[in-house]
Amino acid sequence: MDTLGKTGAFAAVVLLIVCVLSISFLLASNRLGADFVNRTSSSTSTSILYSKEELTAYALSLINSDRQAANVPNVTLSSVGSAQKHADDMLMNGYFSHWDTEGYKPYVRYTLAGGQGAVAENIAAQFGSSLDFKAAIRDLEWNMMNDDEESNWEHRNNILDAFHNEVSIGIAYNGDSFYLVQDFEDDYVKWTSLGSSSGVAVLTGAFALSNLRIGQVDVYFDNWSSLTVSDLANAPYNGSYNSGSFVGSVAGSELVLTEGIFMPPIVWIQSSQSFQISFSLNSFFSSAGRGIYTLRLWSDSGECFTSYSIFFSGSPP
Repeated sequence: MDTLGKTGAFAAVVLLIVCVLSISFLLASNRLGADFVNRTSSSTSTSILYSKEELTAYALSLINSDRQAANVPNVTLSSVGSAQKHADDMLMNGYFSHWDTEGYKPYVRYTLAGGQGAVAENIAAQFGSSLDFKAAIRDLEWNMMNDDEESNWEHRNNILDAFHNEVSIGIAYNGDSFYLVQDFEDDYVKWTSLGSSSGVAVLTGAFALSNLRIGQVDVYFDNWSSLTVSDLANAPYNGSYNSGSFVGSVAGSELVLTEGIFMPPIVWIQSSQSFQISFSLNSFFSSAGRGIYTLRLWSDSGECFTSYSIFFSGSPP
């Protein structure tokens, strides 16, 4: 997705942008980004070696330097390993995509890695001989911030999103390939319960921020299967991702939807900063069948607090 003017010998630079969700109170809709490839040349070579910890700290410092310049609060380093898992898989299998070889999108990997907030992903890569990995991080970050017009500035928007408070950073490399993954997180809920049992979803917790009210829970569906490297090099897997197909919504009062199923909750309680929500998933399962269902909990002012994925592998009820 970008032009790069600074990096390794005949290096190919590739960036892909996160899917960005724009929400109305009644229904969240998906807005896709774009991707592109550019090639540059340089006589730079290096034998400098860095530890993974040093490279991660450097990548985090560049993100926060860009956020500080925009008067946006810093993000802290997340303990969730979703970004590193994806960087390792791309390097091991030689592909570049927001999907992985198991067919999972970023928010599914994030859930499987133990993440409970909402996640939005940038990925970037550089290929060439004699790569200086710190220089690669610096140049990829610079491109995402300053030369991202072909992606509608969505890499930059993701880096500078003031609501992000954590980031999972993945770095994987060998002699001629370097992969960088940034999984930005919105982690603002102390969860008591987040998951499902016997077809009933339960979301119970407390906000870390005051004056927040839950507007709705939206449910999305992905029909997934494992993917080959050849699959990942072609559409739609070589571009931006979305949040899946919209299936329906749950809310404390009835919503008028233009598509999808409205499901009244079993429990919908909000008091101060705490909430307790439960609802049946069976109508959603019956509508879309076997696959991955992702729950997105929205505040009534448009913040997303989780992108939690549930696997449904049984027969529709």
